Order: sequence, then C-alpha cells, then structure tokens
Amino acid sequence: MLVVLALALVVLFSQHAEKMAAYMSKPVQTVLMENPLLRVDERNVRSVLAAHIDTGFLALDVQAIKAELEADPWIDQAVITRVWPDTLSVAITEEIAIARWGDDSLLNQHGVIFKPQTIEEDMALPLLRGPEGTQNRVMEQYQSFSQMLFSSGLRVRELELSERGSWTLRMDNDVLVTIGRNDVVERMQRLVKLYDKLFYAQIDEIEAFDLRYNSGISIRNKADMPDRVASK
Repeated sequence: MLVVLALALVVLFSQHAEKMAAYMSKPVQTVLMENPLLRVDERNVRSVLAAHIDTGFLALDVQAIKAELEADPWIDQAVITRVWPDTLSVAITEEIAIARWGDDSLLNQHGVIFKPQTIEEDMALPLLRGPEGTQNRVMEQYQSFSQMLFSSGLRVRELELSERGSWTLRMDNDVLVTIGRNDVVERMQRLVKLYDKLFYAQIDEIEAFDLRYNSGISIRNKADMPDRVASK
C-alpha cells in the first residue's frame, strides 16, 4: 500500500513538474501598458520588453526589465508584474519636469536633476542656473520671486545664482533684473512697489533693472532711451 502511494505521489509530482516546466518556458502572450506615456517613447519600452519576453512567463527576469526601463531619463519608476497565466503588466511613472536646469538638463518635483537626450522646445518651463548642488536653493528662490511678482502680472522666465552668490533673473517681458547677494527679498519687494507705481506703463522702454542700491533702483532703458534712477 505504501509503495503504491509513493508511486502515485511520484507520478503526481512528475506531472506537476512538467506543467511548471511548460509554464516556465511558455512565452508572454500579452503586454498590458497600464498608463499612457507622454514623454517616454513607447517603442523603446516595447523594444526592451521584446528582448525578454521569449524567455518564458515564470523565467522572466522582471528586475532586469525594470532596471533597463529605468535607465531611460524620463522614467522615474517602472513596475513590472506577472498576471497569470500569460500577461505582463507594465506600469511606468514618468518624471515630472518643473524647470530646465542649465543648458541640457531638467529638474523634477523632488529637486533631482535628470538629463534627457533632447529637451523639446514646446516645454514652457523656467530656466534655472546655479553652481553644482544648488538646485533646491535656486528652485525655492524662484518660487519666492514668482509669488512676489505675481500680483503685478509678471513671471520669472530665467533665474541664475552665480558662483559668488549673486542673483539675476529675466522676466517674461524680457527685462533683466540684477538683484545681487544681499537683502534680496527687500530689493524685490521694492521693485514690485515701484513697478506698479512707475514702470508698468513704460515697461516697453525698459531693458533692465539693477536693484543693488540701498534706497532706489537703476533703470537701463533700451538703446534709444535715456537711463534713469527711481527712488522708493
């Protein structure tokens, strides 16, 4: 009796092992893309998947696929999941770019710099610059300046922190603003106050503001207009 039972178990195990082996070698039949892709090229994603899916449903190395996909600068996270019996689920979270950083990089919402192969011209993002490791500081200052200028209908298009710690910005009307290193909040508040009173109607004549004065602002007019100084 024990011999018969043992033989039955061997046969059952053998059949189960054969089925498992069949599933190990059975290729993935369906790839399910869980979300639409805005910046990532789906053709590149499917190319990565195509190099792996013939290895078999259970033998598939999902960690290797994940690593290859996340090598794409636009992919923040890739989650690869087997769905029984023959489907592969692919959920990709793309990077969210909130600013350009320097000439060839972008800054995401976590303050992390990433570098795509190309940056599309239609991305209406502010351009930020600064020494290495200062991206969070520059982004925080950009947000602060943007809030101060908002009430005047102005927008920061570019912001730069120099190696010496001096701030310069360019507004969306192409006017350059030199802020300097010290008392930057007070200087910007002075600009907003005088802009609403004095500069709004004349902004088309102005090329640049220099805020590096204790009680006033230097105005550089465009080539055919005389320069002047405004006091608070």
